[in-house]
Amino acid sequence: MENLLEYLFLFCFCATAGWCLEFVYRGFRHHKVVNPGFLTGCCLPIYGMGGVILYFLSGLKLRFLPNEFLRITAILLGAMLIMTLIELVGGLIAVKYFHVQLWDYSGEWGNFMGVICPKFSVIWGLICALYYFLFYPLLHSVAERVIEIPWLILVVGMYAGIFVVDFCHSMRVMQRLRNYAAQMRTRINLDQLKASAKEHFRRESGRRRPFNFYSMINRYMLDMHGYRDQINHRWGNRHGKKGS
Repeated sequence: MENLLEYLFLFCFCATAGWCLEFVYRGFRHHKVVNPGFLTGCCLPIYGMGGVILYFLSGLKLRFLPNEFLRITAILLGAMLIMTLIELVGGLIAVKYFHVQLWDYSGEWGNFMGVICPKFSVIWGLICALYYFLFYPLLHSVAERVIEIPWLILVVGMYAGIFVVDFCHSMRVMQRLRNYAAQMRTRINLDQLKASAKEHFRRESGRRRPFNFYSMINRYMLDMHGYRDQINHRWGNRHGKKGS
């Protein structure tokens, strides 16, 4: 139980910190405010998973290596490779199964299918070094004491519950995007779709922010391309017949 809470805390912290990092980076790069990732909330699971793995790697002693420099180098190189692998697997699942590009490195040198590239592998390495030297000691001291802090246990539990609900909802949305991409015979760039849907919503309603962001995306797909989610459409027809 103690180890589970420890790793849940790390996942929550790193997933939220990663979301903040991506939010700022994409805002500066694209000059637009876009919610990064496919979840509704302030959470990027790839950073959460990476943070847990980095935490585990940072605690390794690697006594078979002759000196501390080699041990640290091995940990950081291993962490960089694992983070790149996580990015590769997550990106390929999104592209190959859902036909959705969650991030796009196609303009970068040496990229593979737009989901990994040497430049961002180096950036992962720098993030891993920052994590190891600056954040790991503090996170380690807090994570070990989570079981002793009731309010932190409550926060972690609430975060985990909200994450599960958000993940299930967002996977349904991703399935809708998969159906939409199949109908349009294209691959969707999620950031571009979000930005286009937001602009369409602003023009149509005169409001800057929607109440439900993913309802806004569905509306955009219907208005611009005549796409309607077939499951919801069939349910709506049956509901209409019953009500008539």
